[in-house]
Amino acid sequence: VPKGWTTLVHPEGSRYFLNEKQRTFTEVDIFDPQTHKGIEDYMQYLWSGLESTIKRKKLDLNPTQVDLVLELKDSDVASSGIACGYYFVNHNSRCLFWLHESDVKDVLLDCKGIKSLSHIRLAIQAQYWCHRLHWEYFPDLCLVSQDHIDEVKDMLMHATCDHITSKRSSALGDVIELKDYISVVNGLKGTLEFELQPFLMSIIIQGRIMKLFSENQFINFHGENCVRLISDKTVHGWAYTPSLLMVVVAPFLFLDPMTQVQKLHRAVVDEIASTARWNALSSKLKGQLKDSNLLATVLLSVNVGFLDIGTIDSGGGRSAIQIISYMSLVTSLGSIILGMFLVWHEQTSGDNTALEAASFALKLHDETHGLEKLAIIYSIPKALLMWGMIFFFVAFSIDWCSARDIPSRVIIGTVVLIVFGLISYGIIRIR
Repeated sequence: VPKGWTTLVHPEGSRYFLNEKQRTFTEVDIFDPQTHKGIEDYMQYLWSGLESTIKRKKLDLNPTQVDLVLELKDSDVASSGIACGYYFVNHNSRCLFWLHESDVKDVLLDCKGIKSLSHIRLAIQAQYWCHRLHWEYFPDLCLVSQDHIDEVKDMLMHATCDHITSKRSSALGDVIELKDYISVVNGLKGTLEFELQPFLMSIIIQGRIMKLFSENQFINFHGENCVRLISDKTVHGWAYTPSLLMVVVAPFLFLDPMTQVQKLHRAVVDEIASTARWNALSSKLKGQLKDSNLLATVLLSVNVGFLDIGTIDSGGGRSAIQIISYMSLVTSLGSIILGMFLVWHEQTSGDNTALEAASFALKLHDETHGLEKLAIIYSIPKALLMWGMIFFFVAFSIDWCSARDIPSRVIIGTVVLIVFGLISYGIIRIR
């Protein structure tokens, strides 16, 4: 190992190098002399630049609380043989910074409508904790005091209480997830100052949890005028407008898409998915699809048995009863097939994280009409089942109305009217 450098191994196995005197990290292979020379040159150049900037602008910045990370970018540079990317880490302000103008658009992609520096700072702070992986990849000079641990515990307990007392909380995660985090944090240990290779796992754990909080604050516009305090509130003033497709199709699907689109827009707000709400919605949808498939299977069997009745299948041409029963059979089969496909898709779509949910939802997202296409798709199996029931009832009604036995027609007709009235009353009152 070159003089002044120490080889370190991350708890997960990756190797990196630390110049403790210069507080500089790199994953570049400094065993190569040319690479090592390039890294040393950039390290001296950047630290000198930082010192001169502090003096020139009279910045209140303590270099002993600043780390430098160098990243290999290109090996085709004539001067030193390498080109390096870099970032400085300010532990006091919990952020990253650069001496040169830097494009940070890639860290702002998760959120639209960013206008203030204070909002951008939340995104940079999330990078500090974990996304650019400083606390996770280079934890050796990061110190976790008891105050830090208490801060994390307080944030977790507050978020847990917020979820318990408000069903529309915009806080991180859900109650179960937060309790798991609390059980982990309760075992954290603080590190001693100037201690090399301290309790690295404790540092990494705190970095990951704080990163989640910083990202949650960022996407919810924490500290801004338009802060999202309720999970299903839009901060961009967006309102759902039904399209012509929804207006035409929804009545044929028994208005279920209107209900589904409201549920989807509570789980995916401003094109950002909530993992907890998406998982809850996904679990409910899978349960509904499985129930729908079961009922459609029963209806399919009933239709097959109904068509086998001697009075229905007279052996001549196809009667109206048979045609309508076939329509019921086809709609039941369609409900089963689409329902099975949607259940299979939900079961094989990964871990249903916020990123996966947002990626899936955005494929069918429309800027004006939101997720109504997805709502229509989820409503089709149930609607096909309903149409199958209606077709079967029509076929059954034609059969008993064709009977010449007046008493049976009167009795069955009366029962049908009573049942139809009860069903209509229940649906109207519920909706």
